[in-house]
Amino acid sequence: MVRPSFRKIYTSKVFVLQVFLIGVVLSLVSIQVISTRPLQDDYFLLGALADNSLLNIIKSTWEWQGGNLWPYGAQAMLIHNSLFSNNFTIISLWTLITLSITTCANYVILKWALGRNFDLLGRFKILTIASLSYLGFEGLFSPGLIAAYSFHQTSFTHLYPISLLFISLYLIHTGFNKLLIGFFLGILIGNANASESLAAIITLLLLYLISGTKLLKSIYRFPKKNRFFYGLIFGGMIGLLLIFLAPGFWNRAHNSVGLPNTPIELFNRFLSSISSFSADLLTHPMIWLSFLIGIVFSSLIENDTEEKFLKNKIKGLLLIATVLFLSNTFGSTFGYVAWWQSVGFYQIFIPISFIIGINYKSILKVNLSKKINNLILILIITSITLLSVRFGISISNRSSEWDMAFAKNYCTIKNHSDSKLIGADMLYPGFNLGIEDISKWKWMRDSYANWVSNSKFIVNINC
Repeated sequence: MVRPSFRKIYTSKVFVLQVFLIGVVLSLVSIQVISTRPLQDDYFLLGALADNSLLNIIKSTWEWQGGNLWPYGAQAMLIHNSLFSNNFTIISLWTLITLSITTCANYVILKWALGRNFDLLGRFKILTIASLSYLGFEGLFSPGLIAAYSFHQTSFTHLYPISLLFISLYLIHTGFNKLLIGFFLGILIGNANASESLAAIITLLLLYLISGTKLLKSIYRFPKKNRFFYGLIFGGMIGLLLIFLAPGFWNRAHNSVGLPNTPIELFNRFLSSISSFSADLLTHPMIWLSFLIGIVFSSLIENDTEEKFLKNKIKGLLLIATVLFLSNTFGSTFGYVAWWQSVGFYQIFIPISFIIGINYKSILKVNLSKKINNLILILIITSITLLSVRFGISISNRSSEWDMAFAKNYCTIKNHSDSKLIGADMLYPGFNLGIEDISKWKWMRDSYANWVSNSKFIVNINC
């Protein structure tokens, strides 16, 4: 394979697009970090930590929420810095940790799928992958960037198990053989959330069972007697078992929407879940934009011998994506479907879309003209600009509204006033999906009040 020259890469549409994506993401990440404020489950934990120790919260989670203990424990430690003040530095900076994890996952997916073509992404490939990893979550009708990077309970339970699954698959593929690291990652994957954890473990076992067969021999192969894999499966199963053993899992299942009573009800719920998640994927703008971005990058690949390799890798990724989608969808039939539960899907569908775009000539049997390629570049830049401006303005506005509301709420609570507490929602038009704050939900309001009314709470506000 002959690599394109430096001049060809960095005077092309690819370079223009890379610079644009990196610039947009650096701006948006900065805005998001600065604008991060508590939301939803943050209030619950702040209110609970005001009166209880972390151990008591874990115990309460086990009895009333479920056995996925590490997400609650991790979020409690993140939020602890904000327990006695309105200092949100840690939860703000955790955005960068999550971005690092999703970038690593997309890096290993693309490195495995593109093979020798991976280097054609250029010297800015890591920043380009980070840009796709970040922007890939933003939705048309919902603020996916909030769900993935600021709504930490969502990212811990719905995103991390999928991201860590692909990082683990890559480590297995490279022959990494550390048992204890595999066990640790297995606990994180298996004890995150019933649906995603079960989906990840099913994917691992299925790939292990069919690895080397005619179906997968040209796509993925497990090394023999890999101790990392054994630790991963063992840790994953222990973590998943803890979820189902917890009384809180069954209490929540019965008290939220209730478990299906008949096979027909189960089937109807399954169809409803598939419809909801499918609609979410099909209307997700970055699925289509990632495909178009891949088309722009396809100009770097000139060797036809790579087509079969890319097709095989796409088949492998589509198999994994299908297993994850169906497993997660089935798991949601025992609970409820919410817009933020689909964030894990984008960890796999965004790179798949990008790779299909890179290989569009072979798949679609067409070769787009220079004029159409120019129009595609304009469409990408315009669409991402609109999505980014909307998100940047929305999260900045919520931050300002939250700060103003906090000052008023603080005085209301400290003066024991009967005035209503003010919230700071962030809802996108269309279906009003997004972040609902304390003015909408009593449990958030009560937790918020309990946090602020704590005698140790110190803030520089004159009432």
